[in-house]
Parts: sequence; structure tokens; C-alpha cells
Amino acid sequence: MAMKILGLTGDIACGKSTVAKLLAARGAALLDADLLVRELYAGATFAARVQELFEADVRAESGAIDRAKLGAEVLGNANKLRELEKLVHPAVADLRAQRLLELLQSGQKVVVTEAVKLLESGQGRACDEVWCVVCSPEVQLQRLIKHRGQSEAAARLRLESQPSRAAKADLAGQIPLVWIENDASLKQLAAQVARQWTRFLA
Repeated sequence: MAMKILGLTGDIACGKSTVAKLLAARGAALLDADLLVRELYAGATFAARVQELFEADVRAESGAIDRAKLGAEVLGNANKLRELEKLVHPAVADLRAQRLLELLQSGQKVVVTEAVKLLESGQGRACDEVWCVVCSPEVQLQRLIKHRGQSEAAARLRLESQPSRAAKADLAGQIPLVWIENDASLKQLAAQVARQWTRFLA
């Protein structure tokens, strides 16, 4: 069996990380885009390239990118965010390709590549299938307030900026897209993941 690549995405507070853990427990290797970005930001050479995009210093004393400083610079600045993504997305893609090759050579059967912007960045095109974890806006709102300590106003602002299901489906194009509904209990989510996993492997 050739190595299969399963894409995993979903908006904030939908449960993407929980689904990733359930898949890891079933033997999948995980490639988390956020961890790959952290690895890139920790390198002095890449950090210097990021710094060139900003007037304010976005680095820590170590020379690595300070994510809090960087976040403050791009918050509400769509142009700067686009410039940053133009630099980061290809670098993450290259690093992911390197990791995928290592996993293939090690004999791994299934790799889950996890990213919030999996479809928007074009990373989904390398996947055999993409799972998108979703839940109702009301459930998202309550999770953001209860588990992440956000104010209702801040949480609503986050939710208003997220793409719709229709937009995600358009971005997926010809890639098989599976919706993982996560409005109910962890037990129900686990059962749904188990069913979809069995089908995916078949």
C-alpha cells in the first residue's frame, strides 16, 4: 500500500486538534502546519527574511521570531498578512515535502497533514482527501468564551472573519472533501472519526 495523505482542517474552536489526536491514536503520523511554522520561525536565516517585511522588530533576543510581536504587526493589516503568507506558505510546503519524504522512507502508511489554511494555501492539492471539522457558530462561540477565555465581542469578531462552508467547498475543487460534524459529545465525534477512517483506508 502506498502512503496515503489525509488533509485535516477546520476553523477555530471546531475541534481540529481533537480529531488529530483521535487519528494519531489509530496510527496516523501527524504533520502540524503550526509546528512547522514554529520550526521555521526558530531559524535565524528564515527569521531574518521575515524581519525584512517589517519596520518594527519582530524578533526575540535569540534571533527567532517572536510570534506575539509578529501577531501585533499583522493584526488588522491585511496587506502585511498577505506579504507574510507569501513568504511562509511556500517555505512550509517545502518543509512538509521534506518531512513527507522522510515518513515515506520510514514505511509510514498514513500521514495527516493538519493546517487551518490547508485549502486556502493550496496544500490540500497534495492530499488524497481532506477532512474539515465543523460545528455551529453558537457552539464555536461558547467554546471560545468558556475554554479560551475570550470576550463575547472578540469571539464574535473571530467568527465573522472565517470562511463559509461553501467557500471551503469551492477551494477544495476536485479534492474529496468530508465534513466532520463536532456539535455533540466526544464519544459521538470519536465514532464518526472511526467510521470515516475505516472508509478512508478502504
